Amino acid sequence: MKRILIVLLMTVMVVACSKDDDDNGNTVLEGRWTLTNVSCFCYFGENPDFSGNKLVFEGNNLKVENSGDFNFFANEVGNFTIQGDVITFNNGLQYTYVVNPGVLELTFVDDPGIADDEILFAYKKDG
Repeated sequence: MKRILIVLLMTVMVVACSKDDDDNGNTVLEGRWTLTNVSCFCYFGENPDFSGNKLVFEGNNLKVENSGDFNFFANEVGNFTIQGDVITFNNGLQYTYVVNPGVLELTFVDDPGIADDEILFAYKKDG
């Protein structure tokens, strides 16, 4: 009887001490973000307005709002996963991310075999 009680208590402790967020998204990313800058080996014209591009993180779901001249992250809509500082979207594309006060930077995890595929997106938190 003691063994059963000990096993039961150990099971309860392991379950109670397990990771609480269970990959339900990242609260640091939670919310609406507006694109402010894109840095890459590309040309967007003089003084491009990226403000029509928004990412909305809700739990581990991504919504994208693109209005205006540019269309970014349209194929990444849906669930995403985070491991360390890498976010993987449902289409398999990966970005490292850094969140500083009110600023989200997403940097494409580039293929070393492809030249000039580096791109960095900077977003400002809305509200």
